[in-house]
Amino acid sequence: MQDENRIAAQIDAALFRLRRMWAKPTRARAGDAQRPVHLSHITVTYAVRALAETSPEEITVGAVAERLDVDPSTASRLVHEAIAAGFVEREPSRVDARRVRLVETELGAKVIERLVKLRREHLQRLMADWDEGERAEFARLFARFADASAKNPPDYTKIGKVVDEVTREHRAAEGRAAEERAGEDRAGEGTA
Repeated sequence: MQDENRIAAQIDAALFRLRRMWAKPTRARAGDAQRPVHLSHITVTYAVRALAETSPEEITVGAVAERLDVDPSTASRLVHEAIAAGFVEREPSRVDARRVRLVETELGAKVIERLVKLRREHLQRLMADWDEGERAEFARLFARFADASAKNPPDYTKIGKVVDEVTREHRAAEGRAAEERAGEDRAGEGTA
């Protein structure tokens, strides 16, 4: 069991480092500091592209919400921001004049293509001293891990509950310690 805990701790620490490294939230667009590019712009553009490649249906904000596993109101805001960044645009629906569909812009396509190339080059540098078998095994296991993660996402409600519980316990212990110190101070005053 200790080995399993140690391994899980190593994986947890590695994932935390990767999350921080790969998800820098904002960078100012070169020459246009008033319009920062956020990771969410890229995420929405990836979602629109993936949906276009895999679904015969027109892409809606609802489809993006489902793809990103976010509330429709959140998806609406994220899509609006990606549109403002110029990565995605709304076009009239081809099947229902009352609706709009989302499409990747030429700029969005170019950004995604360059980012894919950049990420793959970076991954190749990271694994430059790995032999082909190690890279293949890592790819297989990491894909398996990602699939398992997608099928069994964390219960985020538990995170809030844990934080609330630990905070309550900590504050209660602090309160008891303060009462004990106050009682000791009063007892010390009585003997003086």
